[in-house]
Formats: sequence, C-alpha cells, structure tokens
Amino acid sequence: MFRFNMASLHQLLSSRWIAAVVLLCALQTTFLLWMSERNHADALQAVKFKQAAVSASESIQQRLNAYRQILKGVEQLYISSQFVSAEEFRLYVDDYLKSTEYNSLNALGFIKYIDLHDPETFKDLETPLPQLLKQLPVIKGDNEIAPVLYVEPRNDANRETLLKNTFLDAQLRADLLEAGDGDRLVMSGRYAESNSVHPYKNYMFHAPVYRHHEGIQTSDRRHWLNGWVFLRFDVAALLAEALHPMELRLVHFDVFDLGRQEGQVPLYHSGSEDAHVHDNEAEYALAYTLNVNGQVWRLQARSTPAFEADADYRDANDIGMLGVVISLLLGALAQFAVVRHRTRNTLAEYDQALSSSEQRWKFAMESTGDGVWDWNVPEHKVIFSEHWKKILGFAAHELDDKPDSWNQRIHPDDAGAAMDLHQQVLNGEREQYAIEYRMLCKDGNWKWVFDRGMVLMQDVQGKPTRILGTLADISKIKQSEEVVWQYANVDTLTGLPNRRLFFDRLDHALHGIKSNGQKLAIIFLDLDRFKEVNDSQGHDQGDKLLLQAGKRLIGCVGNHDLVARLGGDEFVLMLSDAHASHVEVLAQRVLEALSQPFQLDETHAYVSASLGIAIYPDDAGNKEDLMKRVDQAMYASKQKGGNCFTYFTPRMQQNAENRMRLSHDLRQAISEEEFFLEYQPVVNLQTNMVVKAEALLRWQHPVKGLIPPMEFIGIAEDNLLIVPIGEWVFKTAIAQCRQWRQSLHPMFQLAVNKSPVQFAAEHRKNEDWLFEMAKNHLEGNMVVVEITERLLLDGSTHVSERLAQYQQAGVQVALDDFGTGYSALSYLKKFPIDYVKIDRSFVRELGTSSQDEALCRAIIVMAHSLGMQVIAEGIENQRQLRMLQEMGCDFGQGYYFSPPLRAEAFTVWHHAWHQQAILPR
Repeated sequence: MFRFNMASLHQLLSSRWIAAVVLLCALQTTFLLWMSERNHADALQAVKFKQAAVSASESIQQRLNAYRQILKGVEQLYISSQFVSAEEFRLYVDDYLKSTEYNSLNALGFIKYIDLHDPETFKDLETPLPQLLKQLPVIKGDNEIAPVLYVEPRNDANRETLLKNTFLDAQLRADLLEAGDGDRLVMSGRYAESNSVHPYKNYMFHAPVYRHHEGIQTSDRRHWLNGWVFLRFDVAALLAEALHPMELRLVHFDVFDLGRQEGQVPLYHSGSEDAHVHDNEAEYALAYTLNVNGQVWRLQARSTPAFEADADYRDANDIGMLGVVISLLLGALAQFAVVRHRTRNTLAEYDQALSSSEQRWKFAMESTGDGVWDWNVPEHKVIFSEHWKKILGFAAHELDDKPDSWNQRIHPDDAGAAMDLHQQVLNGEREQYAIEYRMLCKDGNWKWVFDRGMVLMQDVQGKPTRILGTLADISKIKQSEEVVWQYANVDTLTGLPNRRLFFDRLDHALHGIKSNGQKLAIIFLDLDRFKEVNDSQGHDQGDKLLLQAGKRLIGCVGNHDLVARLGGDEFVLMLSDAHASHVEVLAQRVLEALSQPFQLDETHAYVSASLGIAIYPDDAGNKEDLMKRVDQAMYASKQKGGNCFTYFTPRMQQNAENRMRLSHDLRQAISEEEFFLEYQPVVNLQTNMVVKAEALLRWQHPVKGLIPPMEFIGIAEDNLLIVPIGEWVFKTAIAQCRQWRQSLHPMFQLAVNKSPVQFAAEHRKNEDWLFEMAKNHLEGNMVVVEITERLLLDGSTHVSERLAQYQQAGVQVALDDFGTGYSALSYLKKFPIDYVKIDRSFVRELGTSSQDEALCRAIIVMAHSLGMQVIAEGIENQRQLRMLQEMGCDFGQGYYFSPPLRAEAFTVWHHAWHQQAILPR
C-alpha cells in the first residue's frame, strides 16, 4: 500500500498539470515578493524624504545659531572692554566677514544708545555730540537716539546706514528697546532704508551691551545700556545656503514668515516657478513650524518628479526576474522529487538570505552623512558601513568586523564611560544610548564622534541579539565650540585670560581657600603713561606694547599663578603664595620688567606700572570687596607717581570715597561757576618789565572751600573732565589777556598749562586752541602753552605737528618742570620749544646746595645755546634772585615778587610794580 501510494504520489508529481500548478504558485509567490520589495522601496523613499525635510529644518536652525554665536562673540568684545574703537571692532569681525561659510551675512555693526538727558550715555563718543546731532535726523521732543556708529564691511549699502538714527523706524526701535530692557537677543523682520529694497530681504539680530555688566537690576537696564551689537543677513541667501544640500536630493522647499500683519510672507522659493508646476501633485509633502527667536516660520517640503522617479526598484526587479527563473525551474523539475527537494532547500536558503537583505535597509541612513554599524551580538560580529570606516580614514576593505577593533580605538579618557554604556545595553538595562567620545583615526589623530545605538532584536530573556546604530563626525562642531570658548574667555590681543575667565578662576580659588584656610594674593596693575603712548603713537602701536607687556608678566610669575588682562592697560596677577616675602619679590620683578623699553615699529616706548596688592581673606571677605581693595591700592601707587607697589590699608577706602565725591562734584563745578583763575607775574630779570603772567586754575568748593589743584587735576584727567575745564581756562585767560593788552601792555602774554589728555582729545576731534583763536581773530603771541616732559616722552607725529603749528601761528611753547621727569636733550632739539622752566625744587636750594646751583647754571647755558629762554619758578628771596641774575636767567616768578592774584588785584599790583624805579639786585 505504501509502495503504491509513493508510486501514485510520484506519478502525480510527475504529471504535466502539477508542474503547471507549481509554476503558477511559484509565479504568484514571485509576484507577491516583487510587490513587497517595491512597497519597501517606496517606504524607504518616504523615509529619505522625511529625513531631507528634517535635515532642512535643522540646517536652517544651525545657520541661525551660527549667526547668534557670532553675535555673542561680538557682544563679548564689549563685555571685555568698556570702550571699543572702530578699528578694534573692524579687526574683531573681519574674520567672520571674510569667511566663505557666511555668504548671507552682509553686516556686523554697533548701534549706540544715547539719552540726551544722561551724559553717561555719550561721554565716550569719538565724535562730539553736537557734531553728531547735526548729522542725525531726530524726532522733535525725543530725547533718545540710536545712531549706527560702526558697521562692517564698509560697502556702499552699509555706508548708507552709518550714522543713521535707527529710532526713526518705529518697529526697529521697539525691537531694540525690547532687547535692551529684557537683556536678550531679538530678531527684527526687516531692515531697509529705501523703499526700493524688498522689505523682507534682510533680517537682523540685536544683542544689548551695557556699560556695567554685573548686578544690573531689570529697572536699571535702560540706564546702563551702552547700545546694541547687530548682525544683518540676507534671509533668502541664508535659506539657500541651508537648503541647497537638500535641494540636491531633488526636494523643493518654500519658507514663509507667519508672524507678519500682512499674513503669510514668502521668504524663500526653490528654483523657478516652472519647476514647481508639479508641487500640487507631489507624492511626498511635509510642513514644519520653526520658532526663530519668537517669530514663526513655516517650512514646506515637496518631492519633485525626479525624486519620485529615483525610488530604487532594482532589488524588486531582481527578485521578480529571479522568481520567474526559479518558477520555470520549479515547473521543469517538479516531476523529480530529488530535484524538487534540492529546489526547496535552495528556496529556503534564498528566503533566509532575503530576510537578511531586508534588514539592510538601515544603510539608507548613510544619506544623512553618518556611518552605520550593525552588531550581531551572538556571533560577536559588527558590520561597519563604508562611510563608518571613511570617518576614521580607512578604506572599505580595511578594519575587521570584531567589536574589539572598535573599542580599542576609543580614547583612554573616554573609554570608561563608553564601555559602561555599551555594557548596560548588552545587559538589557537600556534599549538605546547616545554618547560623544574621541576615536583614533588611521593617521594617528583623534577625532570627536557622536555614537548612537538602539536594540533591534532581543532573545526570550530580553538580552539583545542585534544592535543597530550610527557614528557621526562632530569634530568641526567641537572646534567651533572651542573657538566660541576662546572668544568668551581669552583676550584676543594678548592671549591671556580675560575678565570673565579671571573672575571664574578667582571664584574657584576663593572657594578652595575657604576649605583649606590658606591665603591668596591679588596684584592689580595699570601701566603708567600708556594712554600717552596710545594717543601719540596710535592704537596699533599701543596694542604691540600691551602684547609685549603680557609676555613679560607671564615670565615673572610661577606655574601655579595666573596673569589676566581685564581690559585696556589693566592687568591682574593671582598668586597662590601670599607670603609677604614672595609677593614683594614678585612685585619688584614686575616693576623692573615693565620699566624696560618697549620696541615699537619705529621707536621705543617707556612706561612703568603702578601696582596694588590685596590679600584674601585679610583685606576682604568676598570677590567684589577684594577687587575694590586692590584697585584702591593701585590708585595709591598712582598718587605716589607710579613705578611702585602699595599694599591695601583701611585708610585707602576713605581716600577712595573722598575721590568719588570729588569726581562727582567736579562734574557740577563748571556749570555752577565754581572755578576761577589767578595770575602770577613773570618778571623779566634783566629789565624789570612784567609783560607775562601764568594763569593758574583754582576751585572754590561750596562746602569744602578752596581745594588745591593737586587734589583734583589728576581726577579731572582720569575722567576726561580736564578737556572741558581746559577749554574754560583757555577762553577765560584769552579774554583777560585781551583786556590787559589794552590796559597794561600791548604785547602782554598769558601762559596756560595744557595736559597731554587735552592734546589727545584735540587730535580725535580735529579742533584745538588755534581754531578757537582764528575764529575770534586773536593774535597767536597772546598765549604761551605750557607742556610737561610727559607729553614729549612718546612724542608722536600729531604732537610734533601740533607744536609746529603753534610755532607757525606765533604761539610760544614752554617746557614746564624741566629736569624733574625724563629730561633729554633730544626733546629740546626735536621740538619747537621757546622757554624752559626750571622747577622750583632746584631754585629752592640755591645758595645752600652746590649741586642745584650747578644744575641751574647748566640748564640756563644749554637753553641759551639752543636759542631758548629760561624761566625760573619758585623765587622766594633776594639771594635766589641775585644768583639767577648772575647766571643770566631771563625770567622769574615766585612769591618774592607776588603770589598768584585775582585779575583785579593783578592789575593793581602791575601798576604798583612798574612805578618802582629799578629791580632790586
């Protein structure tokens, strides 16, 4: 029976119709497999489309974030320095503007906030406010203006915006004030000066900067507001840069701004209008909403016919063709049981291979630029994609498929965390992970990567049998983060830690000291006469001096100490060893290092340093008080004449408070008419004539009474108040001299002291006393300008040119306090000097000190040999007078003749003096 059945079965299977049935079933199976593979290809194409749309959204945000980071970097420039010149601003942003990565960026600039009722908001202007207001259209009754002071690059379009009052645009004004009052970054939807410019072509980011950066209350932000740094970009160009890689994948995009009163405003449209005829019939379409600094953009993505035709049906076609062949083979061999068995085994093996092939869809993820890995845990085998190996510099045939080939290339510092995470996945404790670490490349370099993985298959015990993941190269992102950190924490000129990083390190140091009970020393230093170098030689030469100073300071400290630049010419040293012997030795080392000449391009510059020292916790209990104390100690060194160091004492706190009060009172002294002039006669020692006098400034304080000049002149110079005070002195003295030329002598002269700070201010605004005299038709020989040797120490071109202009206009120049500073014959030969004034310290000891007598005689002989006249200061007795007459001194002044007098008293004295018959000899 069994044999019959087997024979019958064999006969049945050998029949022609069974073969047809087998062929039909095989063809049907082939058709189903072919359809399944096509559906899989369509699904994969949909995944690619979605990835392209997501990548487009992320690319737009990354572009905008890059511009936000650039603006944050520019903001840090204003945080690290209280005054930023146009040249410093240009140098800082030049790299960004030249970079090919930011083609849509068309402007970086600074908008100055000015409150016409608050002088603090415009005291640091390079252009005087009245002159600036002449160039600015201002809304009548509006006390606030916001001119564009700096804008780079200086192309034609940007020049049109320079010195424009941005507050004339109501929406832009609202955006700027929102940024300033909220201390946050705000984006404006447009910026166009001309109606011919598309209103939504340009967008702007605004970030506020403040004159004071710590502890500002919300209500005080407007008061401390310095202005805004802004970044303007072409939104269409930005979107084109961001979306171009995805457009290469044959996807069209449209971007709209939904936050406008006009409704939905188009910002970007891929390609031409003809290319979008298919958009309404597109098979794939997605839309995303983007939040851009509180504004809503809509990104729409649609597939193109080319994208839809790009679906990969090759596997499906191969399966169809193979299925047909196999079906024919099955039909032909259906009559033979053995062949049928072999065919079934072949089909089983093929089905298994096909199942494995269907899992390979994950490699399509490489279209995102990431490498893909597939870990078969039971077989202890990892399949690395070609791009995965390419990230590390390997060819497709290199690197075996063992997990150890991966793990051994992880950086030792990162391996522990990465291995722990992998082990948690293998133990079934988590199903996915993501981590950043460094991997060793083929060339021996380390590269930052972002590794993500997820469990794809598990066994019955929940342990993973298959893990799938990607590896992304994030080295450029890490480099960008490092650049941003450098801009935020490192001084761009000297490479030293800036104010922000220093205070961060100080916080850590103070926290550690509280735990271990040790002490910390802070040395705060300011370069003496640096401002004169900067003003006379130029900011580029000043920068070179600061760079050399930073290197010298680093050479003075130990490995555990910190040197930082807080801004301008201010440096700070943080010493871990606070013992007095160590601190004083180091302070003296710093003084000696900074007193050596600095090599500039064409000359040498000489500066020194004033050092203040404070100890934590002896002098202060917190960071803020510690920095106040060390600043007061530094100022005490300044008061001593510089080139020294001073420890903080409690009395300095009182002096600082008095100085602050005097500084405040000085600002009101001019408007309240608290200043007045006194005049001290300058007597011709050979003829007894008095046709010269020196104008001396006096301050009658309403509460403290008469304040000596030595107590307030230094404060006025530090706060730049010496400029308006000096203008008042000059105008008052000239008016008085004009009267005395009519009543006392037609050639009467008045000597007026002029600070180096005034010379620098005149150079910036391109106006000086000669301009004032020419405007009022005054004779140049009415004035003798008294200068100090400080001005000539680092004499620049504009100083020598100004002195030459004085000579041409008939204005004479006197070198005051000669011999007390850095006296050099080269000064007298190089500059047009008419008078040399012997300091009173040399005249005081005449008759008792042979050295002072020799010095006075030498100065007189030297000056006469160079064609100059000599004025002796501080003559107090007849013995001094006779010795100076015997030496041939030309003029003299001092209490022996008369103390400084008010104008009326001087007139009376002058008449009385000239009634005398002869000068006592």
